[in-house]
Amino acid sequence: MPTTFGRELLGRDVLDASSDKLGTMADFSVDMDTGSIVALLVVIDNGIDPKFLPWPTADGLLSVPVSEVANIGSAIQLSR
Repeated sequence: MPTTFGRELLGRDVLDASSDKLGTMADFSVDMDTGSIVALLVVIDNGIDPKFLPWPTADGLLSVPVSEVANIGSAIQLSR
């Protein structure tokens, strides 16, 4: 995923594989050696307990690897 496209993702809804809203895209993590986006940083919606999710959280943001992204449109669809 090119980093120039990354800014356009901020504020979009992030949906799980069932199209349920997981949260909102807040930021992204970049590999400083390659310049590639490696993870989406997501503000988790209220009522979702992050300890039941398969990805780590740090500073209140869920870190979802870009390999989990199935589709990007008006929302970001995850593969699981």
